[in-house]
Amino acid sequence: MEERNPGEHLSNAEVYEMADTLLRRHGKDAVLVANMQAGERLNAGDMEGYRTWKRLVMLVDGMLGIAQPERACLH
Repeated sequence: MEERNPGEHLSNAEVYEMADTLLRRHGKDAVLVANMQAGERLNAGDMEGYRTWKRLVMLVDGMLGIAQPERACLH
């Protein structure tokens, strides 16, 4: 995958590709990595990058939820 700058406008497909790459590289720590990146972007005043990384947090968290059914709440 070509490395993209999350501060630039990315298509949905590019964001999903980034989420998949994060999961492959970092496994269950991908959410933590994405949250750290979002914080760095926010501190730098890069709101577009911050929003992209927060999208990645939600996507990766959702992907991990599907891959790990034991995290589901049982009522």
